[in-house]
Amino acid sequence: MTRAPVLFPFIALIIFGFFSGCSAPLREPNVTVQDITLDSVSLRSLELGTVLRFENPNPVAITLANVTFDVYYETGTGREYLGHGGRENLTLPKNQPTVYRIPVEIDNLQALKGLAVLVREGSLPVVVNGTAAVDLKVMTVKVPFEKRKVLG
Repeated sequence: MTRAPVLFPFIALIIFGFFSGCSAPLREPNVTVQDITLDSVSLRSLELGTVLRFENPNPVAITLANVTFDVYYETGTGREYLGHGGRENLTLPKNQPTVYRIPVEIDNLQALKGLAVLVREGSLPVVVNGTAAVDLKVMTVKVPFEKRKVLG
């Protein structure tokens, strides 16, 4: 007979107590896309600046293991992939918002397709869709986010 079934509730209680401190358990941060800008254009690629705002409602700092997102532009028939962005090991101070700027490089073929839509339509609807992975040491909690902005 094993002792695992007896130890599991005790271990779970210790983990809960560790993360809850003397009050409520940790709450997930709020993640929003604050801005999307066209930062630079070269012969091979263009770069979008993606500004993410994180609000940590907890009385302790938390770490994001990673933040990853994809950037698309919208057409009448759906979404077209532009590029991917991400960062690792971001610290969010307690009880305050934090802003990180994450660049996304887009190769020229995808950029030209998007540029064609921008010229033809006069604007380019861009969507940023991703997740922020909160590192809780014993597990990771993913927080989704999405933002749509019209460029042009």
